[in-house]
Amino acid sequence: MFEDTLKSAKSGDEAAIGKLLLPFLPALTAFVRLRLHPQVTQRESPADVVQSICREVLDDLPQVRATEEVAFRSWLFSVAWNKVRNKHAYHNAEKRDIGKDLSGSVDYGMGEAAILASYGKAVTPSRDMAAGEEVARIEAAFGQLPELYRDVLLNVSIAGLSYAEAGRIAGKSEDAVRQLVHRARARLATLLD
Repeated sequence: MFEDTLKSAKSGDEAAIGKLLLPFLPALTAFVRLRLHPQVTQRESPADVVQSICREVLDDLPQVRATEEVAFRSWLFSVAWNKVRNKHAYHNAEKRDIGKDLSGSVDYGMGEAAILASYGKAVTPSRDMAAGEEVARIEAAFGQLPELYRDVLLNVSIAGLSYAEAGRIAGKSEDAVRQLVHRARARLATLLD
């Protein structure tokens, strides 16, 4: 089924492209929002970065060798990770104009509830708060985690990668990633209390 959808998407079938990418958009948006440095989000909205990732994915789609959803997901989030890293490098170059401030921008078409659902895979926050407040609270707590905790939690809980794949990315064993994810979730829960 997935392989057929991917094949149709590679041939330019717009319905197949939508079917292929739309299920990943909330997690992709959550990933980008949590991974972008605050200095970058002041200059470029997460929605613009997600759109840029999708454009790059569509450009590279004909060359994708993945035949299973897990492999496609891994490739998609590696594209996202590279885009975020490049955005950080771009905006930290000495000659950039820091006058552009997009701190009040919104994620077009991506409601806070959809992003919150992706964050909910990492923690189970109280549901009595408004979605926007809850998203801000989770993002603030997430920003306080050590970088290694953020990375493994993003890769496993938000991007949906396996412990083995997250371990390959982090240069750690699968068991080490399991322990790191457990510790990251515990620290995040403490920060959210």
